[in-house]
Amino acid sequence: MSRIPIKIPSMLRGSVVCHRSRCGKANCRCATGALHERTVLSYSEDAKTHLVRLPTEHIDAVIAATRCYREKKARLAAEASANLAVYVAQLSDRSSER
Repeated sequence: MSRIPIKIPSMLRGSVVCHRSRCGKANCRCATGALHERTVLSYSEDAKTHLVRLPTEHIDAVIAATRCYREKKARLAAEASANLAVYVAQLSDRSSER
């Protein structure tokens, strides 16, 4: 059975983080020392944090997609703040005319 290739979106909400944990096996190296590491996409939905394990070959593209989201979100916030300032100034000018 062949695997269907996964298309990584150009923009994703979330953060790429390194998750470290113990597996719980008594004889494993993580019981006394180095923890298991995996790179995950962390995102919140309905006030819950979700972790999705990322294949190694997807990590760079997912990092770029999350960066794109943060940059667009920042630009949108800046534009909305500028629009708010203009609107408030117009209302202030209008009320001072009375």
